[in-house]
Parts: sequence; structure tokens; C-alpha cells
Amino acid sequence: MRPAEILPFDRNDPPIDPPVGCVNRLMWQVSRRLFAEHQPGVDGWCLACRPYSYYPCVARQLADLGLASAFTRPHGTPWRMTDQRWRQVWA
Repeated sequence: MRPAEILPFDRNDPPIDPPVGCVNRLMWQVSRRLFAEHQPGVDGWCLACRPYSYYPCVARQLADLGLASAFTRPHGTPWRMTDQRWRQVWA
């Protein structure tokens, strides 16, 4: 994800349901759940990982990346396989 990339949702409070334009609903749902579980505590620790990891923990970083990646892959191509050749390879 590029630093200046604009996402169609608030990164600090993403909606529970995938927004319009989400091409990978499963990745959104898993990432959103992980996002909700790994929140900061008042003492700087991740509430789910306490006392092993300060916030943001690795799980929260993965959740943020997953939410952004649910829209497009790094090169802008959708996650779904639309090319018939790739479907035949995976079948």
C-alpha cells in the first residue's frame, strides 16, 4: 500500500460490513475481526497481546494491511481470478 493511497473507509474505525468496492469479502471479514480484537490499552499494550506486545502489535498491523488489501492487490488487479487460463491451472 502506498502511503498517500486514499481508502474508501476510515482506517481508525472501519465498518463491520465490507464497503462498496471490496473485491475480497472474506479477507475484509477476517481482517475486521482481527482489528476489533487488537485494540490499544491505556498503558500502551495491546489488549489481546498483553504483556507480550506493545500496540500496534503484529496482528493489528496485519489487520490494517488486510483491510487495505481487500480492495485491490498491489498492482491494482482484483483478487478474483478472472482469466480462464488461471482457472484451468488451479482446477
